[in-house]
Amino acid sequence: MIYSYFMENEKEVISLIIYVSVLIVILIVFVVTFFLAYQRRKTELLIEKADQLRKFELELSKAQTEIQEQTFKNISWELHDNIGQLLSVAKMQLNMLQYDLPEEKRKGFEEASNVLGQGLKELRQLSHTLNTDFVSKIGLQESIENEINRFKRLNFLNIEYEVEGEPYNIDKKDEIIIFRIYQECFSNVVKYSKASVLKILLKYSDSELFVSATDNGVGFDAASENEGTGLMNMRKRAELIGADFSIKTQKDEGVSVTLRYPTKRKKT
Repeated sequence: MIYSYFMENEKEVISLIIYVSVLIVILIVFVVTFFLAYQRRKTELLIEKADQLRKFELELSKAQTEIQEQTFKNISWELHDNIGQLLSVAKMQLNMLQYDLPEEKRKGFEEASNVLGQGLKELRQLSHTLNTDFVSKIGLQESIENEINRFKRLNFLNIEYEVEGEPYNIDKKDEIIIFRIYQECFSNVVKYSKASVLKILLKYSDSELFVSATDNGVGFDAASENEGTGLMNMRKRAELIGADFSIKTQKDEGVSVTLRYPTKRKKT
C-alpha cells in the first residue's frame, strides 16, 4: 500500500515536471517568436526609414539641380542679353572711331578691337553652355565638344578627345546632368590640377555610355582630404540618373573621373 502511494506520488511529480517543462518550452517559444518578430519589424522600420531618407535626399538633389539649372539659365540670359549687348555696342563704337585715328595708332587699336571681339565671342559661347535649353537642343556630345573647343581657344592645357562606338541619343534631362558633371570636372582641372594634358573619352556600347576625363596633374589624397562641394554635387547628380560615378586619384598622379550611364540598348 505504501508502495502504491509512492508510485502515485511519483507519477504526479513526473506529470507536474512534464507540465512545467511544457509551459517553459511554450514560454520560451513565445519569447523567441516575439523577439524575432520585434527584430524583424525593427529591421523593416530601419529599412523603410533608410529608403525614405534616400528618397528624400534624391528629391532634394533633384530640386537643387532644377534650381541650379534655372540659375544657370538666368545667368545665361544676363550674359547674352545685357553684357553681350553692351560689349557689342562698345565694339561697334570702337570700329566707328578707328577712322579718326592717326595711321600709326590704328594697328594697336585694331588689336584692342579684336581682343574685345574675341571676348564677346567667348562670352556668348559661355552663355550657351550655361543655357539648359541650348544644351538640350544640341545634345551631350556636341555640348562637351563645344566646351573642349572653348578651353582649347583659351590655351589652358592640351586636350586629347576620343569617341568610341556609334553615338546615340539618351534622355535629354540625363544628357544635361552628365554634361554638368563634366563641366564641373573640366573647371576643377583648370582651377586645381596644374595639369598639362586632359584626356577625354566617350564610349558608346549597347549596355552603357561610358565617359571619362583623366588629367596628369597634381592629384590629391582622397583618403585624407574631405570631399568638396563640387565633388559632392557631381556624385549626387550621377545618383539622380542611376549612373555609376567614381573618382580615382593619388597625390602627384592626376585625377580620373569616370561615369557609367546604363542604356540597356538592344542589338538590332
